[in-house]
Amino acid sequence: MAFNFQFRHAEERKEIDQLAKFLLFQPLGYPNYEDWVERARVELLSGDKSSILAFSDGVLVGDALYQPHKQFPRVREIKNMRVHPKLQGRYFGVFMLKQAEAENPEDYDAIITDIRFDNTPVLHMARFCGYDELVRTQLYERNAQEVVMVKKFSRTPFGFFGPIRKSLVSHSY
Repeated sequence: MAFNFQFRHAEERKEIDQLAKFLLFQPLGYPNYEDWVERARVELLSGDKSSILAFSDGVLVGDALYQPHKQFPRVREIKNMRVHPKLQGRYFGVFMLKQAEAENPEDYDAIITDIRFDNTPVLHMARFCGYDELVRTQLYERNAQEVVMVKKFSRTPFGFFGPIRKSLVSHSY
């Protein structure tokens, strides 16, 4: 079985537009998801968000979007990760997550992400990659909880996550 995979940053408008189409392919029931995808596209174009894209024979099959947290500047936030359903389970997500961690590590002290409580494979992947559960809360306008996962490093200050946990819980639905 032949394969040809490539991972890289979205560098051109064409790739960012291709990413927006890919994201719309897997909405997962999030409210106002199409609006979020358009905002993410604009933020990628402006450099406020970064991305890692996975291609197979030139076809986009996975992504990881990340950015500095808007409220906590020393926190990197993984905003989105998707892998084409036919390629899930091949460690694309692990690679993209590890790459997002490796990009400019001096810019942050911890990484945070949220995962739907019922997305067991992704929760297992995050734990495998060293992420711990911070809190379960409703972050979006729907009746499902998100599991907020964090990864700390040797450079993460003690007590770093207390204010973050408090902020998340106070802003939940």
